[in-house]
Parts: sequence; structure tokens; C-alpha cells
Amino acid sequence: MSNKTEKNSNEKTILQKIINKLGKSSINYFDLFIDGAAISLEAAKSLKAAMEDEEIKQDEIKYIKEIEHKGDKHVHEAQRIIEAAFITPIDQSDIMEILKGIESVTDSIDDVANHIYIMKFTKVDQCMSRFLDIMVSSCEKMYELMVALRNFQKKPGKDINRLIIEINALEEDGDKVYSECMRNIFTTETDPINIIKKKEIYQLLEHTLDCVEDVADVIEKLMIAKT
Repeated sequence: MSNKTEKNSNEKTILQKIINKLGKSSINYFDLFIDGAAISLEAAKSLKAAMEDEEIKQDEIKYIKEIEHKGDKHVHEAQRIIEAAFITPIDQSDIMEILKGIESVTDSIDDVANHIYIMKFTKVDQCMSRFLDIMVSSCEKMYELMVALRNFQKKPGKDINRLIIEINALEEDGDKVYSECMRNIFTTETDPINIIKKKEIYQLLEHTLDCVEDVADVIEKLMIAKT
């Protein structure tokens, strides 16, 4: 093969690689956020369903682990897509920070389920029910936030700011519930084992709300940087 032919062949190979990467850039990366948030919301709703009617359904608690595995797989697949991308709408590091933040929400919900299973909880108290309601609402708002982020360029509006404020407000509600519930167990509970078990679950539930707020904070930081 002549040098000229070899050069043309190399140029075609490079060009094909660029075309392939450009083709991959047609992926809507914001849909990756939406899909991840949908998994977190599924986990939150499943945990709440498993703990309805005061009786904890252990089979449904164990099912949440399958949802958590789905979340892990989603992040790994998304990371491969992002690493192969030629152009992304926002920095790759920002995309991964959001995806891993959403995954942390799912992981935290799985931690709650795992501790409930390990510590053999069989009854749901009022504090847990209140936390679960706030947790599901927070995950719903996080999902809505990801949809608003996808639609922002086509339909600029105040939805993102509103949803961030609502997520922060829900986290503050969770802080209040946590304080009330911790005070309650130390004033009414006499069994030290139950105190430890309930304290652990309350802390994990409160941490889940913190994880959702962390995702909202990343989006807020991103919006400020882009304006």
C-alpha cells in the first residue's frame, strides 16, 4: 500500500470514529437523569407499600434490593455512554455528579429496607409513616426536577427553581419530624434495644431526604454556573 493510500485510509478511519461519536451525541442525556430518578421513586414507593397498614411485609422489603441493583446497572451503563460521547450538553463531570447523586438516593432507601430486615422490624410507628410520606414526596419532586431540567432549553421557566425550593422545604419538614421522633423515643420508649433500632431507622430515613436535597443543590449550582 502506498503512503498516499495509507494516509487516505487513516483519514477515513478517524472520520468514521468522529461520525460514530457524533451519532452517539444525539442521545438525550437528560433522559438518563429522568430514568435514574424514576428508579429512586420506584424504590421509595415500594418501601412505603411494604410498610403500609402498620405491618411490615418482609418479601416486599427484600424486593427493594432488586430495584437498587437496577439503579447500579443504570449508572454503569450511563457512564459508558458518557465516556464514549463526543459532545455532551453539560460537562461530563456534572452529568456523573447528578447521576451518582440520584443513585445515592436509591442506595439510601435500600439501606433503610436492609436495616428493617436485619433488625426484624414488624410494626410501623407513626414517625416512620410520616418519614415515608415525605420521602415519597421528595422523590416525586426530584423526578419532576429532572423532567424540568430536560425541558429547560425548549421551555425556559421557573419550574426548576420552584422544585428546588419545594425539595428543600421537604427536607426541612424531615428535620422537624426527626427531632420530634427522637424526642419521643427518649421520653416514651423504655426498651433500650427498641431505642437503638428506631433511632437507626429514623437517621437513615432522614439521610435519604438529605440525599434528595443534595441532588437539588447540584442542579441549583449548575443553573447558576450556566446563567
